Amino acid sequence: MDLLIGTNREEANLYTVPSGAPMAETRLLALAERRLADPREALTAYRTAQPAAHPAELASRLITDTFTRGSRLLAEAHAHARHRRTRTFAYEFAWRSPAFGGALGACHCVELPFVLHLTDLPALYGDTALLGPRRPPPGLDRVHPRRRPGPAPVRPRGATRVERRRFSPRPV
Repeated sequence: MDLLIGTNREEANLYTVPSGAPMAETRLLALAERRLADPREALTAYRTAQPAAHPAELASRLITDTFTRGSRLLAEAHAHARHRRTRTFAYEFAWRSPAFGGALGACHCVELPFVLHLTDLPALYGDTALLGPRRPPPGLDRVHPRRRPGPAPVRPRGATRVERRRFSPRPV
């Protein structure tokens, strides 16, 4: 069976932004301790990469990196599996929703209206709605074809390949 797996550049923003609640350093450290082998060293690296980031922003980055790493490992395992007729497709969705003053960004699930061709639903638009107060740039709805792909090509045993695509708008 073919595998399509994707991540969004700011997956965890869906969990950290809408509440608007500030995060304490102790909560950030506890989060890192549950997910990382060396949490203090990792947090130092995150702070070096994003020196102006608040704890909630660092938490979002840390959780997003965890999701992305897991998705990448799954895609690579599928691509290396001994299936004769499978393909592996991976994507990163990078379009940033302007919701919550732009803070929601490329969060978890923001690609689904594009994949499912539902960007015309009014409920998706507004200051605190998934796609934000204005229409996204044209072309993002081509993330997923309207027709189903044909049968998977036969892949020789031992062939390993993950086809990767990135979806983000071109600058205007």
